[in-house]
Amino acid sequence: MNAQGRDFTEERFLPYVSEGRRQEARKRRKDRDRQLYLAAEVLLNRSLQLEGRSLPLPVPYTRNPYGKPCLPKWAGRYANWSHSGTWVICVLSDREAGIDLQEAGKEPKEALIRRTLQPEELAFYEQAPADRKKRLFYEYWVLKESFLKAKGTGFHTSLDTFYIEMGNGAPEAVQRAGGPLYTCRLLDFADQGYAAALCVEGEEDPGELRIEYL
Repeated sequence: MNAQGRDFTEERFLPYVSEGRRQEARKRRKDRDRQLYLAAEVLLNRSLQLEGRSLPLPVPYTRNPYGKPCLPKWAGRYANWSHSGTWVICVLSDREAGIDLQEAGKEPKEALIRRTLQPEELAFYEQAPADRKKRLFYEYWVLKESFLKAKGTGFHTSLDTFYIEMGNGAPEAVQRAGGPLYTCRLLDFADQGYAAALCVEGEEDPGELRIEYL
């Protein structure tokens, strides 16, 4: 959902935003940040509504020790969300999932590239055509974040404990010490100025994804 030009404090959005979320939004100094913060919960609850589920909205959620949002079991869904620029994105899944969105306009600095990419990723990155490298860096970025979100630990898991394998078709998160398998996908996002990725628990491909823009 593109949040640009929308005011999520309007009455029509009240059924989709919890009072706690509204209180937290007021603490943000910039109106843009307040709107994106509210938009994430609006998108979550509108998505649940569009699935046709008879759920009380807004659906409450808690957070795990690392801050990942967790829907109650009776909701029958795992959820995750992200925002960047003027867009918010949300995933609903029948298993643990992580999603990430990143505006991909700025040229990444060399120090950031070297700090973010692991040796295996750097080797693949450095062999890429020059006009492909910026986009490739952001693809690595969103894949890494979506994996860490699906795992439920975020950046409490060190970047050197895994890497993204890009050279064999679909991207794959490889954990150096082993562990549960996760399936990753780059998303064909509507705005080509952004990169987006999804990661779900398990090796079974999620199949056809239904993407809706609100």
